[in-house]
Amino acid sequence: MTVVEADVAVVGVGSVGSMAAWQLASRGLRVVGIDRFTIPGPFSAYAGESRVFRMVYAEGGHYTPLLQRARDLWRELEADCGAALLEVTGVVTIMDHDHPDHAALLRSGRERGLAFEVVTGQQAQRRLPQHLIREGDVALFDPEGGYVRSERAVFSAVQLAQRRGASFLGNRTVTALERQGDRWSVRTDQEEVRAARVLIATGTGAGPVCAALGTHLAVLPQVLTWFPIADVGRYRSQQHQVFIRSSRDAQFYGFPSTDGWTAKVAASIYLDEVTSMARPLTWDPRHLDTVQSWVGAFLPDLVPKPVKMVVCADGYTADETGLLGHIPGMDGVVVAIGFSGHGFKMATSLGAVAADLIAEGTTATDVSFMDPMRFLEPQRTVAALPLAGTGS
Repeated sequence: MTVVEADVAVVGVGSVGSMAAWQLASRGLRVVGIDRFTIPGPFSAYAGESRVFRMVYAEGGHYTPLLQRARDLWRELEADCGAALLEVTGVVTIMDHDHPDHAALLRSGRERGLAFEVVTGQQAQRRLPQHLIREGDVALFDPEGGYVRSERAVFSAVQLAQRRGASFLGNRTVTALERQGDRWSVRTDQEEVRAARVLIATGTGAGPVCAALGTHLAVLPQVLTWFPIADVGRYRSQQHQVFIRSSRDAQFYGFPSTDGWTAKVAASIYLDEVTSMARPLTWDPRHLDTVQSWVGAFLPDLVPKPVKMVVCADGYTADETGLLGHIPGMDGVVVAIGFSGHGFKMATSLGAVAADLIAEGTTATDVSFMDPMRFLEPQRTVAALPLAGTGS
């Protein structure tokens, strides 16, 4: 079997693994990335063109340092690759005035001193003519938010890592992770990668690793949808932000048009949980009835019949918080998994933190709330992680 020598083996080259590979290669380390799919991959968590980027974050102000670092790193990645990746359009969240998310957004913004604006009533209707604004609705504007071109970003990170000496092995099946002296051996079905340090960033394939760390990873496919613009001229004349509708009777989000004739709208509705995204999924077209009805009711500028659909998948831990850190008992191994619900907007900073931990042993960015050992008994160590069959 061919032996490939490296400083770092990155198992899983998806949203976070690709960014970590870019960061590690930029620091002069020899990086080998391994993935069960092509790189970039067809069944990824970053599929579907774009992901929301927010600074005022209802999920908690403890994410703010990661978001701020991510914003700076998106700009660094753009400068390095010469492509526009983070589009700052502003994000507006439209909510019932008494929705819990409203209080959470206000608290997060105020605690961290972030810029935001709250608008109601007729003023909201004037500012948001492309939305149905109901009595009792409140709109919170996050001027630093926008969206990230997710697929292009992963491609760019991989390309830059390769320019700096990284190599990538796609369509591989990992069969084992074993300690050999002072190095780790990552065996695949085609070769053995030997490295002093290993980053596990296996995305929706991280179920066995999460189980070994005491939590279940729920892999939930989602159908993303694009709807035609009814009046392109009127649509172009309006200012469009990324939006989130967070009402008791409707939960969906959307983006300004990137092609001039459709707009992407996605509902917070998932298909049944799956164990693998290794093959294309089938689903009942009636799954789209809800998002179509919401588009028809709340977005008068769009035709409520989707013309494009893409399936992606999220992987949620039990507390919907990622696992990021060293594994006691496995010196030199770092995990970076389970970020769905937060992940892509912070992919650059999550990858950079993982690179910090691999290269320096510590990081200045507070990720203590992502302790990968938090589901296990205190002081417990881990002797092995089940990587067989994983890779992204």
